[in-house]
Amino acid sequence: MSVERPPVSPRASHPSIDALTERERDVVAGLVRGLTNKRIGEELGISHRTVEVHRAHVMRKLGTPTLAALLTAVLPQRNKLSDR
Repeated sequence: MSVERPPVSPRASHPSIDALTERERDVVAGLVRGLTNKRIGEELGISHRTVEVHRAHVMRKLGTPTLAALLTAVLPQRNKLSDR
C-alpha cells in the first residue's frame, strides 16, 4: 500500500532568517562569502568554536542538515545579511 504525498512545489519556501540573532546572521554572512569558521571568528572577534556553535544553532533553527542546504535556504534572503 503506497501513501500519497502532496506535490512539492519547485520553489518550496525556506524558513526566514528573520528568526536568527544578529550574531547568527553575521556568521551566516561569512558562510555565504565562503569563509572558514576560523576566518569568520577572526572577523567577528570570537573563537572558531563559538562560530561552530552559532552555525549549529542556525542549522537547527532553519532545519538544514548540511552546509549546502543552509546556503540554499539563505541565499535568496542574502539582502537581509550584513556586508561586513
